[in-house]
Amino acid sequence: MGEKENYMFEYVTKAEYKPVKQELEKIIAQVQTVMRKKYETTFQFSLIGSGKRHLVTRVVGGNSGYDFDYNLIITAPKSGYHYKADVVKQQFMDACRTVLKNTKYKDPQDSTSAITIKVVDRQKSRIEHSCDFAIIYYDRNRAENGYYYLKHDKRQDNYDFVFRNLSRDVDAKVEEIIEYSNGWNEIRDEYLKLKNSNRDNNKHSFSLYLEAVNNVYNRLPDEDDYYDDDDDDYYYD
Repeated sequence: MGEKENYMFEYVTKAEYKPVKQELEKIIAQVQTVMRKKYETTFQFSLIGSGKRHLVTRVVGGNSGYDFDYNLIITAPKSGYHYKADVVKQQFMDACRTVLKNTKYKDPQDSTSAITIKVVDRQKSRIEHSCDFAIIYYDRNRAENGYYYLKHDKRQDNYDFVFRNLSRDVDAKVEEIIEYSNGWNEIRDEYLKLKNSNRDNNKHSFSLYLEAVNNVYNRLPDEDDYYDDDDDDYYYD
């Protein structure tokens, strides 16, 4: 189990995915309006995953298109209060359904950790693109290195906000890679290589991105390799 077919991935050009990104953010803005007027709920949003890092991929010749991931960030509950996760999910589902009515997007789907929307080319029987909206909140005092996301346990048909840790040092590693190596291109090459070699359905794109960063970072020379004892000057390859 967990094994998947041997697909080959390619990068989607910015010229192709940028209009879709803009369209999705207009949809989110409309959802914000509905949530505020109908449920008195406000939220911010943040592009995450491969789209944030300009690493949008799709299967070569595939029918699943490419996707985006956004966090919809609601306010942390007050002390002693807990969100009714099933109610929050249903409100966001209803707001998305209202906004997407009479558009090219299909009815929103209640996925395990997100709300999924997609555009399907019926003539070619393939997904053009899709987007996952994860509903999250941060600890009120940002004391924990992570956030709570709304999860639907479909086996138990239960909704809850579940804590997820964040990687502490990935951004610092990226900065060092860019400074001391061929930079972002090495990460792009490594990420695509990992996508093409991955056989585990349970390993998602963000995990592969972290692995790509760590692999490139671990190939960086030690600080001593940048130091020349003969002339007491630092040099770079």
